Amino acid sequence: MSAAFAVTLPHGLVREDGSRRTAVLLRPPTGADEAFLLERQGLSRAEVVSELLARCADGLDREDVRALTVGDREALLLQLRAATYGERISCTVDCGACGERMDLDVGVGDALVPPYAEASAVHERRVGEWTVRFRLPTGADQEEAARADDPVAGGLLLVERCVAEVRRRGRRVARVPEAVVEALPVAMAELDPQAETLVALRCPECDAPLEALLDAATVLLAELAGSSERLTLEVHALALHYHWSERDILDLELPRRRRYLELLSDPEGALA
Repeated sequence: MSAAFAVTLPHGLVREDGSRRTAVLLRPPTGADEAFLLERQGLSRAEVVSELLARCADGLDREDVRALTVGDREALLLQLRAATYGERISCTVDCGACGERMDLDVGVGDALVPPYAEASAVHERRVGEWTVRFRLPTGADQEEAARADDPVAGGLLLVERCVAEVRRRGRRVARVPEAVVEALPVAMAELDPQAETLVALRCPECDAPLEALLDAATVLLAELAGSSERLTLEVHALALHYHWSERDILDLELPRRRRYLELLSDPEGALA
């Protein structure tokens, strides 16, 4: 039985009539989801995220999750991570000033931002002498940017895809000016603050202040089954002991599968 739970998207899907869908049902990933992703080698990280969210978000297909803003996708990944591996995220950060490596422990609840008071399909900003109409980056934009030759080209492509029009003195210009390309990411970050989770901390060695970027996709995808061999060994161990079929084992949500594996490794401790 699926342990689906309700979450609220910070931005949500904004329809043409202005209505906004923010409620989504999620379920933790299963072994079948891991196997599905492992079979799709060569996908960009953005494409892998789209596949995972489409499988775990009830009522959202792949095109829906591609249409979500970067912040909405980040929020869903953080919620999936909490449901699968727990509320706390532990990682390491290197100080840019002295190189000291330090431990970082972040609560998913602290990384999630409240739902945005307002959400719009199109935004308008003044950048110098240009008036810009744009939308927020989505998963589809991330997928296209990942196909670029290098990160700089990808970043430029992402911004250009989001620009609806640029006007100067009332006239539409054909190309996106460099000043607009440089300014828009700041405006987009302000409108979609969940897109980047920055954790402020201070180095215990040199006392330098620094910010660490917490990327939910990097964290969650690294924790899922890293190889077909590892997944096969886990299925084998459970099948050998419990005599379950492969399909039954892969249909287990990851927290339950992990618990059964813990019982196999320490049966006495489980009853203590």
